[in-house]
Amino acid sequence: MDNEHLKNHNLTNGTGFHAVYIPYENNESLDNNTKNNLHIYTNKIDALKVIKEHKTGRLKTFKTYTDAEEYATTGHEQIYNCPNNSFNVGVPVIEEKSSNFKGPKTQDLICFKKLIESGDLDAVKDTIWGNPRYLISSGDTPAILQEGCRYNALHIAAKAGWADICELILNTVGDTEFMQLFYGEEGNKSYVDRADVMLDLYLNTPDKGLNETPLHFAVKFGFRDVVKVFVSYSQCIKTLTNKFGQAPIDMICKRKCQGNELLIKEIHMLLEEQYYVPVLRADDKTMQPTIGEPFSPTSPLNFNNDPISPRVKVRAFAGPMTKSQAVEFRKKWKTPPRRCITPIKKDIQEISILNSSNENLTLRLQDTEKGLERIGRNLAEEYQVSWKEYWHFLNDFADFHCVDGLAKLEKYLEQRFIKQSYYCDKKTTTKTDLKPEFVDELDKLCLKLQSISLFNKSDENDNDGNVMNLSGIINLSDDSDENKLKIENNDEFFTPPSTPPLIHSDSEDDMYAAEEGCTLFIEDDIPTRIDYAVYNAVSPSVDPDTYPNIYRWRHEMQLIMKRDRHSFNVANTIRRKLLMSP
Repeated sequence: MDNEHLKNHNLTNGTGFHAVYIPYENNESLDNNTKNNLHIYTNKIDALKVIKEHKTGRLKTFKTYTDAEEYATTGHEQIYNCPNNSFNVGVPVIEEKSSNFKGPKTQDLICFKKLIESGDLDAVKDTIWGNPRYLISSGDTPAILQEGCRYNALHIAAKAGWADICELILNTVGDTEFMQLFYGEEGNKSYVDRADVMLDLYLNTPDKGLNETPLHFAVKFGFRDVVKVFVSYSQCIKTLTNKFGQAPIDMICKRKCQGNELLIKEIHMLLEEQYYVPVLRADDKTMQPTIGEPFSPTSPLNFNNDPISPRVKVRAFAGPMTKSQAVEFRKKWKTPPRRCITPIKKDIQEISILNSSNENLTLRLQDTEKGLERIGRNLAEEYQVSWKEYWHFLNDFADFHCVDGLAKLEKYLEQRFIKQSYYCDKKTTTKTDLKPEFVDELDKLCLKLQSISLFNKSDENDNDGNVMNLSGIINLSDDSDENKLKIENNDEFFTPPSTPPLIHSDSEDDMYAAEEGCTLFIEDDIPTRIDYAVYNAVSPSVDPDTYPNIYRWRHEMQLIMKRDRHSFNVANTIRRKLLMSP
């Protein structure tokens, strides 16, 4: 059909206009795509015949002749492929790398489920770090361990009541290093968002049967410690309902421990809004540490608003607690004790309370670096709430009364001891490189110095025959092995003041022998204030088999503190400064 006729025929038929574009490189005649010779047809069969002749031709249907003419002439997208263009329009392709780990088989998932139910913490940890696909499926969702009801690992652990395994699973999926291990990608990519998403999925994904989250499981079976782990995460939603419209707070101990009113009350308090009481400190120590207002994860602290004031950070916190408990905790922590000077007699309980208050005041004044933390640590133990404080040598928060904090300290000391042992071995090797002749002379000198005895002037008449001339010992020659000591009765030696006796304690009888070698402390070869602070924070009962490095360090600290009590008695130092001040 004539092209001029097609223009006038614009949109008069319902079939449209079939335009064929033939690329220039495959076109036998360059005049084929000119306005006088365009491949535009109303019959699709005619257009297909042109496509058969030109294998690289492209066919497209348009409603208007104008659009068909433009396509048949230019081919639309051909302008992007022209080499003379100064710009390149490209669509970025986002490619998601698959995991480097192979998905476990069904039988492997069943074995992993049994490990969780048995409470084998170490085996579970080794399994998930050996293959992250036990926790994360190929669709970036929690791996299903029990089909049908669709239980994931947290459902299984919560139903079995293993709080430590629940905490391990949540800490692992929320760890950016675990995410990097799973995806196997390198570079500066951040895995924080993926870890937060995975935490949210594990905490709030319901099962298929009753539409219950792991928190529902822990609450209805009365597992208080498991509930405490779940509510400590801000991603945990406490108001989700099951298929019957019940929130976790509505089904406390419905399946177990129904008559335990104390347990029901404790779990009910945990499901309420949780608050924490912090210690705020400035890194540059330009302001005194303060006890902050109670805060909750849903309403965090609002500080550092003034750009002129020093920047403060949370360096310790106690909780979780209910709001009333947090207010009472902060009041007792913050309010300075008042001395009772009334002549009225008090009973023993009131006297003990006053004494403890005075001790808190002493700690607050004598230890500006960890005084508030020591008081808060004692209050947290009294209120039976969790406690965390920041230690700069760990660059992390830890509680040295719990397993997690002791494990962090044990790992740090182990690395310190390994490094120090290397330098000690190096020094020993250097000493063995000395010439044998020089070593023999040193041994002779040491043996002869051991035979020296000193006496007082009053005992001169009784001990003249036993006194050795020190100058005769020192003047040794290399070629005279037969030199003998000469006794001179006129020489006098005076005894220095006697060494004070070493204080022995009955507690040393129960101590194991410390490992021989180089003594080492947290930040130096000698104990510092940080050693003293950690010594007060570490639990008194440390298992030497589980924490050998902590036991060794603590044993060294005990020996040093018994030999020189005044070096670590900060109260005496403060008292001396006050007495010396004008």
